Amino acid sequence: MDNKYSSLLAMTYLCNVFSHNKDRKSKAARNLVEWIQDRADWSLPRVLEGCETSNEIRGKDWKLVRKDWKLLLPALRSLRSGLENTSLDAAAMHLGRLAQHLQLECDDMAIIELVLRYKTDRLIESLSDEVFFVHPRFGHPFLSINNPILPQMLGIPAARFRQRLTSDSMLMRSGVLQIDSDGELLLLDQIMRLAYQPFDPNEDVPELLFDVAPKAELEWQDYDHVARARDHVESLFRGALDTRATGVNVLLYGPHGTGKTEFCKVLAERLGVPVYSIGECGEDGHMPSGKERLGELLLAQRVLGDPGNAILLLDEMDDVLSEPTHEWALGLSSATSKRGALSSKVGMNRLLEEVRVPVLWTTNCTHGVSPAILRRMMFAFELRQPSPGVRARIWSRQLEKHGIRASDEDARTLARHYDVTPGIAVGATKAAHLIKKGDIGTVRFGVQSLSKLVYGEKPPKEAAARIDPALVSADADASKLAERLAKRGPGRMSICLHGPPGTGKSAFVRYLGERMDIEVVQKRASDLLSMWVGGSEANIAQAFEEARDNGHFLVFDEADSLLSDRRHAQRNWEVSQVNEMLTWMEHHPLPFACTTNYMDRLDSATLRRFDFKMALGYLSAEQAMIAFRSFFQLEPPRSMSALHELTPGDFALVRRKAEVLGALQDREALVDMLREECEAKPGSRRQIGFAA
Repeated sequence: MDNKYSSLLAMTYLCNVFSHNKDRKSKAARNLVEWIQDRADWSLPRVLEGCETSNEIRGKDWKLVRKDWKLLLPALRSLRSGLENTSLDAAAMHLGRLAQHLQLECDDMAIIELVLRYKTDRLIESLSDEVFFVHPRFGHPFLSINNPILPQMLGIPAARFRQRLTSDSMLMRSGVLQIDSDGELLLLDQIMRLAYQPFDPNEDVPELLFDVAPKAELEWQDYDHVARARDHVESLFRGALDTRATGVNVLLYGPHGTGKTEFCKVLAERLGVPVYSIGECGEDGHMPSGKERLGELLLAQRVLGDPGNAILLLDEMDDVLSEPTHEWALGLSSATSKRGALSSKVGMNRLLEEVRVPVLWTTNCTHGVSPAILRRMMFAFELRQPSPGVRARIWSRQLEKHGIRASDEDARTLARHYDVTPGIAVGATKAAHLIKKGDIGTVRFGVQSLSKLVYGEKPPKEAAARIDPALVSADADASKLAERLAKRGPGRMSICLHGPPGTGKSAFVRYLGERMDIEVVQKRASDLLSMWVGGSEANIAQAFEEARDNGHFLVFDEADSLLSDRRHAQRNWEVSQVNEMLTWMEHHPLPFACTTNYMDRLDSATLRRFDFKMALGYLSAEQAMIAFRSFFQLEPPRSMSALHELTPGDFALVRRKAEVLGALQDREALVDMLREECEAKPGSRRQIGFAA
C-alpha cells in the first residue's frame, strides 16, 4: 500500500513532529532531508534545489543551515495542505466504520491507524524507520509505548497517549490493540486484514472481521448418546440469545475426535445463528498465540455484542486460559509483579462474567486451566465416544457422502469392529474417496491404520454369537430369568455369569439385552486397563458413565482381571482399581453384568454386589444332541452319547474347522472333532488304549 492518502498521512506525521522539534542539528532533521531527496516521486525535493545544504548532505560534519530549515518546514506544510482534499483509501474507510462501531475516540483511531500503516504501508514504514530511527541502545522498537516519537507523530500529548493505552481504556478493552511484555503495540490479525480488503459499504463489520465456521459434518442425532446434556445446552443458548444474557460460557471437553467442534457448528445451525471461530489460523498461515486469540475474543464481544444473534467458538481453551497466557493480552501490567498477576486474574474473571456473546469453549484436557476459570462456566459438557448405534449411523452417512458403495451391515460392522471417534470415521472415508476405485475394503484398511495409531494394536470387536436358550446349561432356569427380566424392563440389575470358556456367557447376556429391549455394550479388560497410574480407574468410571447416560446394558468380560482378590494385591493401583469397580457397581442404576472363567479369583466383596450369580456349565447329553442338529443340520450319530464336557463354543469351532476341511456332511468326522475338543480341556480324562 503506497497511495496519495499515504502521502497525506506521511506529511501529517512530519508536520506534527517538526512543528515541535525545531532542532535543525538533530539526527532526525538530517534523516528527513535524506529521506526527502530519495522521494523522486514527490514535488518536495524541488524545495531543496539550490540550497546550500543539499550538496554537502553526505558530509561527515553536515548540518542543516538555518535558511534551508526555514524553507523546509513551510514546504512540508504546503505539501500537506495540497493533499487535504485527498479521498480516504479503503483501509481508512474500514477503520472509520470500525471506530464508529466500537465508539472509539479520534485519538484511539489515530493510534490504530499508525500501527496498521507501519505494518502494511511501505511509505509510512520508510518514514518511521529512516527518519525517526530509534537506536537499539534505547531498548525498545519503534512501536514501543515508551518511544517518545509516537505521540509526537500523532500530535497527541504524551500523557494523553499513555492514558489511551491503560488497561481500563476503551481502546484496550476493545481488544483491537495489545501490548506485549516488551511494551510493543500489537494489532490483531483481524484489523490487519482491513489494509488489504476493498471497501464495500454494504458489508457488515462482523463479516469483515470474523470467519463463520464451515458447515458441520455431523448431525444433531449423532449426539443422541449425550442427549440430555446436548438438549440442556440448546435450551441454555436459546434462553441466552432471547434475553441477551451476559456471562454465558459453556465448556465442551473430552478426547480428541469426539466431535466437540462439530457440535458447536450443529448447535448454531439448530439455533439459526452464525457461529464465529475465534483465533483460527489466518489466511497467511499465521497461527495466533493464546494472547492474540484472547484479544480477538475481546474484539468479538464488542463487535457482535449488540446484535445478540451469534455465538462464538473458541477451540483449545487451555491455549488461551492457562495461567500465564492472558497477562498482556488484557493490556494489564507485567506478570512479574504481584499486583499485575492479581489484576490479570481479576480481569480474566470479569471477562468471563461479562461476555455479551455466548461462548462455547472446547478442550481435550482441563488440567492446565485454573479452577477459578472453570467455576465460571455455566455448564460443562463431556463429549465421549458415541455408542455403536450412533457410530453406525455416522459411518453410513460418511460412506454415502463420499461415494463408497456399502450396505447398512457394512456400516454396522465398522461401528462394531472399530471403537473409534467420529473424526477418524470422517478421515478414513475422505481418504477412500481420494483413492480411485476406493471401496469398503479401502475404508476398513484406513480406519485400521488410524485405530492402531491412536488406540494401539487391538483385534476388531466381533459381534457376540447368538445363543439358543435351550443350549444354556446353568444352575438356574435361564429362560425363566430372561422372561422375568423382560417383563420388568430395563432397571437396576446385576448378574455375574461364570463357568468354563465357550459355555455362552457373553452370548447369554446379549440374549438378556434383546429380551429387555436394551442395547448391550461389552467392554474387555484390555479396553479398560491402562499403563498410567489412575488410567484404569478413569476408564472404568467412563464406561459406567457412558452406559448410564446412554441407557445401555454394560458387560465386563474377563472380569477377574478387574475384580481380582485384593488380599493378593502387590501394588496400590491394584486395590484402587477394584475399589473403583465396586463403588460403581453399587450405585449403577441400569443392568450390569460380569463374565469370568475364574470365579474363585474374584474379590469376596463382589459377591454381595451381584443380584444374580449364575454358573454356566457343560451341555447335558440332551442339549448336546440339540446343538448337533442346530449347528450342522444333521441328525447326531449314536457315538455322540459318549461325549461329555461339550459347550456351544465347541460346536461353533468345529463347524468352522469342518468348513475348511469340507467335512460338514460327515457326521462321524464331526463327532471326532468334537471329541478332540473335549479331550483338549484341562483335567480331561483321556481314555488310554483302543476303544472297542
